[in-house]
Amino acid sequence: MADVPVSGRVTGENGDPLPGVTIIVKGTTQGITTNADGGFALNAPEGSTLIFSYVGFSRKEVTISGATTSLNVSLIEDTRALSEVVVVGYGTQERGSVTGAISSVGSADIVRQPVPDATQAIQGKVSGVTITSNGGAPGGAAGTSVRVRGITSAGFNSPLYVVDGFPLPAATDGNGNATNTELTNISPNDIETIDVLKDASATAIYGVRAANGVIIITTKRGKAGRTSINFDAYRGVQTVARRLDLLNAEEYATINNEARIAAGQPIALEKLRNPSALGEGTDWQDLLFRRAKIQNYSLSATGGSEKAQYALSGTYYQQDGILLGSQFERFTLRANGDVRLGRIFKVGNSIALTHLSDRQVPTNNGEYGTVQQLLRMPPTVQPYRPDGFYYQPNNDADNFTEENPLATAQRVDQKYTRNRALTTFYAELEPLKGLRFRTNVGADFIFDNNNAFAPKAPELEGYTTRPTYLIANASASSSYAPTYLIENTASYDHLFDEKHQVTLLLGQSAQQFNFSNVVASRSNYTRNDLRTINSGPINTLLANGGTIDTPRRLASYFSRVNYEFAGKYIFQATARYDGSSRFQSGEKFGFFPGVSAGWRISEEDFLKGNSVVSNLKVRAGYGQVGNELNAGRYAYLYSVNFGITYPLGDGTLQPGGAPTRLANPNLRWEKNEQTNIGIDAGFLENRFEASLDLYSRNSPNLIAGVPPSLVSGTYESVATNAASAYNRGLDFSITSHNFTGANQSLDWSTTLNLSAYKTRLVSLGAGIPYNGQGSLSGTIVRYDEGYAFGSFYGLIADGLIQTQEELTTLNTGANVNNPKNDLYYQRQATAPGDIKFRDLNGDGTITDADRTFIGNPNPNFTFGITNTLSYKNFDLSFFIQGVQGNDVYNLNRYITENALYGTTNGTTRILNRWTGPGTSNDVPRAIVGDPNGNLRVSTHYIEDGSYVRLKNLTFGYTLPRTLMSRISANQVRVYFTAQNLLTLTKYTGYDPEVSASGVDQGIYPQARVFMGGINIGF
Repeated sequence: MADVPVSGRVTGENGDPLPGVTIIVKGTTQGITTNADGGFALNAPEGSTLIFSYVGFSRKEVTISGATTSLNVSLIEDTRALSEVVVVGYGTQERGSVTGAISSVGSADIVRQPVPDATQAIQGKVSGVTITSNGGAPGGAAGTSVRVRGITSAGFNSPLYVVDGFPLPAATDGNGNATNTELTNISPNDIETIDVLKDASATAIYGVRAANGVIIITTKRGKAGRTSINFDAYRGVQTVARRLDLLNAEEYATINNEARIAAGQPIALEKLRNPSALGEGTDWQDLLFRRAKIQNYSLSATGGSEKAQYALSGTYYQQDGILLGSQFERFTLRANGDVRLGRIFKVGNSIALTHLSDRQVPTNNGEYGTVQQLLRMPPTVQPYRPDGFYYQPNNDADNFTEENPLATAQRVDQKYTRNRALTTFYAELEPLKGLRFRTNVGADFIFDNNNAFAPKAPELEGYTTRPTYLIANASASSSYAPTYLIENTASYDHLFDEKHQVTLLLGQSAQQFNFSNVVASRSNYTRNDLRTINSGPINTLLANGGTIDTPRRLASYFSRVNYEFAGKYIFQATARYDGSSRFQSGEKFGFFPGVSAGWRISEEDFLKGNSVVSNLKVRAGYGQVGNELNAGRYAYLYSVNFGITYPLGDGTLQPGGAPTRLANPNLRWEKNEQTNIGIDAGFLENRFEASLDLYSRNSPNLIAGVPPSLVSGTYESVATNAASAYNRGLDFSITSHNFTGANQSLDWSTTLNLSAYKTRLVSLGAGIPYNGQGSLSGTIVRYDEGYAFGSFYGLIADGLIQTQEELTTLNTGANVNNPKNDLYYQRQATAPGDIKFRDLNGDGTITDADRTFIGNPNPNFTFGITNTLSYKNFDLSFFIQGVQGNDVYNLNRYITENALYGTTNGTTRILNRWTGPGTSNDVPRAIVGDPNGNLRVSTHYIEDGSYVRLKNLTFGYTLPRTLMSRISANQVRVYFTAQNLLTLTKYTGYDPEVSASGVDQGIYPQARVFMGGINIGF
């Protein structure tokens, strides 16, 4: 065939030109690369096929039907290809040279989902990483629990986040508990890649902070070439994905009357005497849940020359919550720049400014949050008074006195704001090729303000006003948390004798964390329109305070050696010497090594060029890393309590102090030892790619409380490195390029990620078992040897007692060895229809000694399946995510089943209550007071938390270039997205994704989202 001239331009999905794209005539070695503007020109045989390939993008084939000067090709970003270069901490590596366990996610996957927190966008897309939303509060305010390869501690388990080389301070509340909100200040639109370092051979470079994995976020930077301007916008509506079937007024009255009659009590209210006359009553879910808007607008500009590049962006994100009273708003500005000053010197910066404000409602943080109150509220109670204020139930009219959930959600005028500036600056000198000296300095300034005013309620004759509403009060707090960083590194990279690739790294890092705050409150305001602290009255109810914490410091020295021979044999060794100010002198510093090796078998002569196996690499690694955050401040010192009083002289109590906790000068950070074995494989020219990792993580010196000696004169447990635990599992991922489109034909790829792990608390050493999360019903979580972290603890429910004969037999067994015959199997008032608990110790009676471990919140495995399809100008993607084998303690049922025993509302489940032998073996009888203690912590309230969710569905259309040229645009794409569209689960609560604890304590439900958007590139 005769050669014909072919020329055109290659761009990305957003219309940006792609310089350096390789263009090869298929079946030959003839080819060229695109210029800085993405342009190209070559001669190719008519009828031949051109192959376009570029790092980070899917390969595309185009058949040449004749001469053309306008062959415009758009390459689609490919996270598989993008991960060919990964960030490894203080540097980058080619994917083929990586010997640790590292996964990457690109910007295309991150921005596809309308989430405020980028960690939510990678849920199910990284094997070995379990991501659980702590609730659907707007702006991600509830946080996102991220567990890299499971749980290593009973305390802090969140990974270290590093943004553009700056390790972020851990997000914690005032008590040091993780809030998991590190990334809510960053716009997902600004992120280029997220790299997850999972094993210790990869994370050891971060030493004492790396036990829970490291997540490295790289934001977008400018590229040489023509300036590119992009605008992205979406707007949508949110609704609660699932509602519970609550009792209506007639059903509520029926149950309430039955419970009182069973207890020998009269019907509570005259209006309840005829349930059929009450009708539906108040639907509290209709009143509290709403259709809420979500919107995001992002404008960015990138470009530059060979000497200077820039990336500028601004994003506005706003989300109303599906629960009344909740909302979130965020503004972000980012400026990244790189400038080459001469041949050997380069400088650059990253500046990110964030302003956010939100108003949240109390959920999942106690027994009386908005969701809990919504479930409790009887449908026979009216929502508002005639004057429009929130109606307060009372005993006389409602036989109910708890707070109206509308008031719980809305009465207090409160606002939280955060202003944050995260900035880094680097200077790099390269006096010789491959030899680089780099200094990186940074600062993170966080300013938080929280203001609240609870107005005085207007009094109305004939209506009850809640006592706490009779006094107006205000509170305010302000905090300042600056973090400073300086790092110096020297690196050398050189290929010797065309076979020996050597990379050396030496570095020093120092980081300081400061915190100070002031708080104030005033009460008994006389007016509701003067709402600031300064406007309040001066009285004895005035209070103020503040803290200035001692700075926390880290000092570190680190090194890394990489060696690769002939592209086949790979070795890496890492060492970090870390010091932390949290510990006593002599225990401040520790050594954290890591080593790994790999063998690229596919590069061996006996496999190279194989038509079936296109890539095969085995790797192994070992390392030690630490976790300093579980120690707490000054946990190694004596504790003295000055709140102790002593009777002196005439017996009058006088204030004093006494030691209450012994010192432990040997307290150290928790250490984690990790071993990893992995294999990476590609088949049929990498049409199928798979990765499998097996790992073991051992924690030999976890911090646990050890009771003091009785003769010590103290009573508080001493923090000691006494406990040990292990965590073992596997990560698996596979990608299939089902169809590789040419000439805009069908392109379809599928990726499956799967993760599984088992965790055990092996030993408590000198420590003793201790309780974790509890509730009004008692302790739910307990830590003990031989069980998984966070396991549920309580009684085992063996159905219901059906007959009096069965109960008599049980009570008789309780008195086999009791001549007095005054014992009962459960309680004296136990009757048929009550829960029968299992007697584990065989003494014939049910006591606390019969409690055992009854559930595990950790899943057997998690998975995610992503399908991406494109055909001509259309694209479709859908993402399915799921969790299997985890238990959930449904504390909401403690509330709703209380309708059988008290005055609260319940779900229609209790309509199937026990009313006689054989009528139910699951839902107990209705009787006021719960004389059997059916509400005790037991397996009765444990449910299967497994689910499969259609997390995201996106359909898009890119306008033809003939239309885009009319507005001088390089790309215009419109799309429709649905999130949380369908969830398959047996769980009976609002949402099976109930936070990492597995306890559903009135969690804020996740929303179902429908939205439309547009991407425009110029």
